Amino acid sequence: MALPAGEVSANLLAAQERLAQLQAKSRAERLAQGAPVDRTAHGRTPPIPATSPLQPPPDLPAHLGWDSAAVTAVARKNEIKRLAVVGWQPTATPRDWEITENAQSPNLPISQSPNPSPSTTIKLYPDIAAGLFQRELTAAGRIWLLLRHLDSNGRGWLDMAAVRAQLTGKESPWRVCGWRQLRNLLAEGDGIFWVRGDGRIWFRSTAHVAASLQIPRLALPPVALPVSVLTLPIGQMRAHLYAAFHSSRAGKTPAGQPASPIARDTISSLTHVIPRTQRRYEKAARVRADRNFAIGGKVSETVLEEAAWQHGQATFRLNDKKGVQGKTNQGYIAWQLPNSYTGPHRLQPKGQQKRINQALSDLFMQGMTGNGQSRMEKRFYGHGRAAAQAYNRGVTQDIYWNDGRSGNGRARIWHCLAATQNAPGRK
Repeated sequence: MALPAGEVSANLLAAQERLAQLQAKSRAERLAQGAPVDRTAHGRTPPIPATSPLQPPPDLPAHLGWDSAAVTAVARKNEIKRLAVVGWQPTATPRDWEITENAQSPNLPISQSPNPSPSTTIKLYPDIAAGLFQRELTAAGRIWLLLRHLDSNGRGWLDMAAVRAQLTGKESPWRVCGWRQLRNLLAEGDGIFWVRGDGRIWFRSTAHVAASLQIPRLALPPVALPVSVLTLPIGQMRAHLYAAFHSSRAGKTPAGQPASPIARDTISSLTHVIPRTQRRYEKAARVRADRNFAIGGKVSETVLEEAAWQHGQATFRLNDKKGVQGKTNQGYIAWQLPNSYTGPHRLQPKGQQKRINQALSDLFMQGMTGNGQSRMEKRFYGHGRAAAQAYNRGVTQDIYWNDGRSGNGRARIWHCLAATQNAPGRK
């Protein structure tokens, strides 16, 4: 049946609409791939026009300029809206289509990289921090930690000029010293933390640094050290390196369990920080110290004298007025234990710590690892059952266990299982 002049069949209209949709879809796909989108009737691609839909229009005010970031962002935003009308969804990431104020190329040198946020952290092994104190290399160790953080691409090296600009530039947020001091620190850490050559600084791995510091094994789990700490004055930075030891020990305990008491002499032998400096660092890094007390047997002159021989001036008489330990107003022998400490840093996953320890065992000569090292006997337990099991295996020192109670939130009470030679007069 013939249609009147000027009218088009419904099938033809549907076909034309379908063709328009396919053309729009093809155009969107080619535009997303960066290919030319307009073709002539002969299938040839015409030259790219002077004005592109992703470029700002030519009739802009002179004060804006053709490379204005603000105008370019508006033009790109309008183009995306136009393509969305025909059903096209962008496949590229927002970074490819939007210009932000802090947009940076991934290949730019570190001196042009955006400033990390203050919450950025770096993994620190407390054993390495202790090795820095022992070898008196905390200043050079700080440079090593900063270089590892600034190497955002994970290449293992940085350009010397970029390092100088970052660590010594007056306007740099990572400035820690002047150029002369940086030269001295680079020379001090050469062969330990890095190797220099061809205008680059190649920093060594964690395993090689630990071996250079004579650390046979990483025993403590790592902690998250805020990167902003590395730019603080050297004294405060050292305080946080010391506090990492306490953060790691407290993080290993189960939830609700107190950290084991530890004497300052023991801390000094492990971290190589003398007790007077320990107190100063704990105050600077806000390390919390909790007091611990142990309760022995009922008071008597013989027991009091023996306890004084065992624990010195830490011994005192406890009058149980409320009858917590037994009868009301009963007297007990008690003594103060070393403090427990909680550091300010959170615990990090061990990650490659096992692999690093395997590499350390290969780096050290056969028989060197462990020579002259004695395993410390565990003395503090989180509950009585574990303490009783250890006691039944035979111990040479007193065993302590905690029932989870504390007197005022700043002190914990420990119960004692005396060793055989110390059994008389103990509960």
